[in-house]
Amino acid sequence: MKRLLIIGLAFTVCDALYAEEDMPGLSLREAEKCFLEHNVQLTAQRYNVDRAQAQVVQARLFDNPVISLEQNVYNRLNGKYFDVGKEGEAAIEIEQEIPIARQRNKRIKLEEINREAAGYRFEEVLRTLRSELYRSFVDTYYQSRSIRVYDREITSVGKLLQAVREQEEKGNKSQMEVSRLELFLLSLRKERQDAEQQLVEMRGRLNLLLGAPAGQDRELVLDESILEKVDLSAVSFADLGTMLDSRPDVRAARAGVRAAEANVKLQRAMAAPEFSVRGMYDRAGNFINDYFAIGVTCSVPIFNRNQGEIKSAKLELLQQGKEEEYAVDKAEMELYSACHQLQKAVELYRAFDGRVEQDFEQLMEGINENFYERNINMLEFIDYYQSYKEACLQCYALRRDVFGAMENLNTVVGRTIFKF
Repeated sequence: MKRLLIIGLAFTVCDALYAEEDMPGLSLREAEKCFLEHNVQLTAQRYNVDRAQAQVVQARLFDNPVISLEQNVYNRLNGKYFDVGKEGEAAIEIEQEIPIARQRNKRIKLEEINREAAGYRFEEVLRTLRSELYRSFVDTYYQSRSIRVYDREITSVGKLLQAVREQEEKGNKSQMEVSRLELFLLSLRKERQDAEQQLVEMRGRLNLLLGAPAGQDRELVLDESILEKVDLSAVSFADLGTMLDSRPDVRAARAGVRAAEANVKLQRAMAAPEFSVRGMYDRAGNFINDYFAIGVTCSVPIFNRNQGEIKSAKLELLQQGKEEEYAVDKAEMELYSACHQLQKAVELYRAFDGRVEQDFEQLMEGINENFYERNINMLEFIDYYQSYKEACLQCYALRRDVFGAMENLNTVVGRTIFKF
């Protein structure tokens, strides 16, 4: 019963510890803006979209004409080398390939679909990185609050240890009690050091997402009032299911199917004969001088009818169909899991209801005084402190889980369902 009272008290104390502190710093909205402007991975992914657009521009270009020049080296009639006069032989030929199966239009269509898919892949990277940013922000926020719990306990135990040492010098306390308090204080400091190392790593990951320099630590600000406003009844699983079509990975998979279909059409068109028109001028090497002629060339698709590429394109179409089916099934399974996770996280968080109106100092002073007056023994004293610490850390973990579950649902759906 005593442990339950401490746990219930700690939940209320966790709320009150920082209510009066003014901590201006980095909000989640400001962090997201900084992320969109400075994240290196996001910037790199944008180049893929630009590259895809460049491929569309390339596909729209016509094939270049081929110009051939010919000059006789030695004219045996007059003994001149490289005779460029009227008696010398020179020829010019211009050839232009003309597609007859609309290969160019089909190639443009394929590249336009690839550009669209590149945009969806960019949105998918953005969706993933934004989710990582939100999680990293929340984890770092609650980790920093957890360290403050250790700081307050270390300060409180340190003051008590000083008082007990003074009484030990007067012979009112035993050396064993002093040693046990010293070991307990050392244990708290070691736990705090480990927690601080985790915080350093978390801040490093957060700064990497923000594109901020290493070691730039700003106070994080998170509006926790949203936890009391989460309304699961307003979120319909069926309505969320209809939103899955807008997920970037699902749209990218469907674009992949359309690209495969366009590639099949292109490869079939590539099996058509190659047709070229050419013009030729020959100054002195034909049956008459200053000979002008036009001609056409056409390949005969007897052996190579692009059979391998057509078959490969058809197999790619089947593969992309399965990829689309997997993307849809994956989205539905993730949605079911995310809804269940959020429901359980909210239920567990709201199952704890601590409304004892005492603050940290009053609680610790009471415990310290009772220990000092020998109303509780050393084991009970340490148990009170450990119970308070574990309750606070568990309180933060439950809140972090609710924020994480809300962001997970936002990420799964591909839209902002819960704003925080």
